[in-house]
Amino acid sequence: MAGKVKEKNSEKRRVSRRYLTIFLFVMLWGVLIIVKMSIVMFAERQYWNDVSKNLIPANRTIEPRRGNILSDEGLLLVSSMKHYRIFLDFATYEKNQKRAEADQHRKDTLFERHIDEFAREINRMFPQYSVRQLRQHFITGRTSKSKHSWPLLPGVSRNLYPISYNQYKTLTGTVWLRPKNEGWFYSLESKISREQPFGTLASRTLGDMFAGKDSARFGLELSFDSILRGTPGIGHIEKVQNVSHMVADIPQIDGCDIVTTINVDMQDVTEVALRRELELVNAASGTAVLMEVATGDIKAIASLTRTENGYYEIQNNAVRDIFEPGSTFKPVSFMVALDDGKISITDSVFCEWGRYAGFGGGAVMTDAGIGYGWLDVPGIIKNSCNIGTSKLITAAYKDDPQAFVDGIYRTGINTHFEMQLIGTGAPVIRKDGYWDATRLPWMSIGYNSQMPVINTLAFYNGIANGGKMVEPRLVTEIRHEGKVVERIPVKVVRERMCKDKTLEQIKMMLEGVVDGGSGINAASRHFKVAGKTGTAQISQGAAGYRNGIRTHMVSFCGYFPADKPQYTCIVSISTSGGAAGGGTMAAPVFHEISEKVMARRILRNVSEAVDTVNQFLPAVLAGDMNSTRLVLRKLGMKPEWKESDSLTWGRVTLDSIQFRMTPIIEREGLVPNVVGMGAQDALYILESAGLRVEIAGVGRVRSQSLPGNSRFRKGDRIRINLSM
Repeated sequence: MAGKVKEKNSEKRRVSRRYLTIFLFVMLWGVLIIVKMSIVMFAERQYWNDVSKNLIPANRTIEPRRGNILSDEGLLLVSSMKHYRIFLDFATYEKNQKRAEADQHRKDTLFERHIDEFAREINRMFPQYSVRQLRQHFITGRTSKSKHSWPLLPGVSRNLYPISYNQYKTLTGTVWLRPKNEGWFYSLESKISREQPFGTLASRTLGDMFAGKDSARFGLELSFDSILRGTPGIGHIEKVQNVSHMVADIPQIDGCDIVTTINVDMQDVTEVALRRELELVNAASGTAVLMEVATGDIKAIASLTRTENGYYEIQNNAVRDIFEPGSTFKPVSFMVALDDGKISITDSVFCEWGRYAGFGGGAVMTDAGIGYGWLDVPGIIKNSCNIGTSKLITAAYKDDPQAFVDGIYRTGINTHFEMQLIGTGAPVIRKDGYWDATRLPWMSIGYNSQMPVINTLAFYNGIANGGKMVEPRLVTEIRHEGKVVERIPVKVVRERMCKDKTLEQIKMMLEGVVDGGSGINAASRHFKVAGKTGTAQISQGAAGYRNGIRTHMVSFCGYFPADKPQYTCIVSISTSGGAAGGGTMAAPVFHEISEKVMARRILRNVSEAVDTVNQFLPAVLAGDMNSTRLVLRKLGMKPEWKESDSLTWGRVTLDSIQFRMTPIIEREGLVPNVVGMGAQDALYILESAGLRVEIAGVGRVRSQSLPGNSRFRKGDRIRINLSM
């Protein structure tokens, strides 16, 4: 019994020792943990804080898409486009020698077998590089030190991104440059830049960005920068299945689009007409602006300056620079005097036969040619007589010249039009100050005052708009994701520039300028035109107007059609030396712009052109008679053709005033006669017959190398010659 008790106590002691050992071990482990925690919390605190920061995904800025600038018809004038640089990789990156050899052998085999085919494919996409040039470029890259990053195109520096998005998509769709380990590996760099799809059209007005910076330089890009720019977002990079993705924490807000008043067709017409005249007279610079009468919308604006390589838009002279307007200012003077009742339209004055020194100050005022004798007010405007204008205005306001200036301000021509652009010029028309004997007479004919051409345009536009002057406008809407968020209304500067009677008298005189007066070169045979010529000598600073080569600013400003005005236009040209005149240099440009604008905008109703005397009979080509019949019926014509007739290909002849349709019979093995057809129909018939067709020229078919109804074999070649 005692032995059992002793054994039991011995077992308890063993168990107790085990528990004590475990307890001491746990206690020691706990002490170690506490010690380690203390070290981490205090001694290594900074280190682990740094590690923690590195493990947290860093916030990254998500750049928004910059808004587009659109034309009045919604066409893209300026947009953000992604451009690329592509680099080829002719060498393997494998670390394992065996795999590296196999991979390099694969790449070398592809290169040797397909180098010519690859060069031809790149040549088709980039024809400015020859196949031979590309082939040599790739061979050089394969043996160079840069074989891991050899540029796809020759001569491309690290600062150029010559590949457009569409070209990039086409390239990556080829077997050569597929993204995943097929063909040659390649690396890619991209850059977002602002592009103008219509080239340099209205480039100074639309604006530009600093290279390599998201910062606007000038134009609408600068004026609407905060609207176009958008708001950046914030995100972080996450890896999912070893692929990095940007996750937006705060989404970006893309920039808004702005809709301008610029019309692409009208802008093109305006720039072409202006450039042609500048080149013809070797002018220093020129400006042309086209405005819609009712709204003040600028449909076209061009400012071209002569450079070593031709005429380009260097600065926006139409709104930036201020000049003495010259004779285009005379209607302003007469509007004020007629409105104040100081003169009557029937008043006459002796114009001194073109030379007068009676205003004092030693200055002699002259008129072109031999000058004029007695002229009434309409005659003075029609012939742009300086002496007549100055005599009448001086007699009317010599005792109170300030009243004349107040009247000028009353018309609104002194308004500083900001034009939704930064840096526009403000008119300088002296309101108060010393009046000597020469200031008033010279001011009345457009000297001693300076203003941008846009102010002269706004004045004439007000006349065309029934006496209501509106502010020139370049942007009409702001849109975000296709929805209009703001409409910019028409801003009225003056509800009434003058009395109704005065307005009608001014309109009548401006029509007379074009109808046989100094502005006859602006006239049109198709619609009435009204306007005024201007020729102002530009001061040479301290040298004044008399010394050195004389420089003139010649201009024509007017509106059309005069009986129901739709558009107002001003053309201004700076030229040095030789004869200069607004009627001979600027008016022809106005004529070309107005003719082409009206030709594109007027839609004629054919039914109105058909009467019992003169029939509108369109020329009809041979070809598809189903389409011909449909068009003729739409024009109100009824061709002779029975509904039961089966007529596909045929010719149309005119019998009196009736169109007669006769079929073209196609015979197997005989060449179809396609003379007189359009290219599309002729090509279809000949290829359907089994001929291989070559086409030369434009217009309708005038001749064919294989005569009609001659025999041929399938696959024979035939050449058709087209002409208008």
